[in-house]
Amino acid sequence: MYGDLTVEEAISLPTAAFIDLRSPSEYARGSIPGAVNIPLFSDQERHTIGLTYKEDRQAAHDTGLSFVAPKLPEIMEKINRLRIHKTPVLYCWRGGLRSKNFYNFLAARGIPAYRLPGGYKAYRRFVLDQLAAYRLQKPLFVLNGLTGTGKTEILHLLLGRGCPGIDLEGLACHRGSLFGHLGLQQTRGQRDFDALLWNCLKKFEVAPYLLLEGEGRRIGPVYLPAFLFEAMQGGAHILLTASLDKRVERLLQEYTPTTPEEKEQVGEAIQSLEKYLGRKNMTRLLSLLKEENYAELVSLLCRRYYDRLYSESKPGQTDFVLTVDSSNSEKAADEIQDFVRQRLAGADIKSPV
Repeated sequence: MYGDLTVEEAISLPTAAFIDLRSPSEYARGSIPGAVNIPLFSDQERHTIGLTYKEDRQAAHDTGLSFVAPKLPEIMEKINRLRIHKTPVLYCWRGGLRSKNFYNFLAARGIPAYRLPGGYKAYRRFVLDQLAAYRLQKPLFVLNGLTGTGKTEILHLLLGRGCPGIDLEGLACHRGSLFGHLGLQQTRGQRDFDALLWNCLKKFEVAPYLLLEGEGRRIGPVYLPAFLFEAMQGGAHILLTASLDKRVERLLQEYTPTTPEEKEQVGEAIQSLEKYLGRKNMTRLLSLLKEENYAELVSLLCRRYYDRLYSESKPGQTDFVLTVDSSNSEKAADEIQDFVRQRLAGADIKSPV
């Protein structure tokens, strides 16, 4: 029923519901965006089958059947819910026994589905090949500014107005700084980041320009592809500015620890800065943390660490095409949007927004 699909065919299928049959830990390390994990085996069961397979393939097959049989009613309930409006596309690691056997199980019951023979491994190779061959041939407008100038907030405002752009920090589930993980529950690895980035690039393939926030090559645990980082370096850079008080206000809204665990994470991060700040400043920051004097803590971090670190966000270090006071985010977004329109009009490029 239906049969096999290539990666290109699968991702182009409008009704595809990707079903990842791998164990939870395999799924967590990377999956096709939007895929639903319906594991045939737990991590421990998969480990047991693997050990058995080395000694006796038939015994491993029988062990697998004994593991999956009790789960079939629950698995089929999930499959049936998904296929009400979607078409199941099954995959495992590399299109091996799990997806093939389960596909045959569904086919024997007259349940239509597709299968990705190369599994997740084929999809991962597809994404890497696409990124390796990708060339950005459109203007990039890059938002720069010291910590707390509202770069992400203003980017979101512009994206909400329909401007084409990518929130790289959002894709990475990290704000890109030493404290960038604070308060974020989700983590994202390189495999998923690459896949989501490629989806965004594909989405805006015909857009006349892209808006991005200035980033280093690394955002938390993930790295930008070389072509994108190099294109950002050569993009049109827009500088956002704001008073220290306004920046501290913004940072307090975003980074203030709300649990003992988060407070401990802040303390660990501060201690790691001793070689940059010196023992005296580090001790002072830890004292402010203990006192929960977060306003002074953030102000000191800005003055002693971040403002020195982000040299590219200072006039004279980068050629900025526009400088915007970001104290009022809506007004700053208006000014940037108007500038982009005028810039594209001068280059005879039609802007969608």
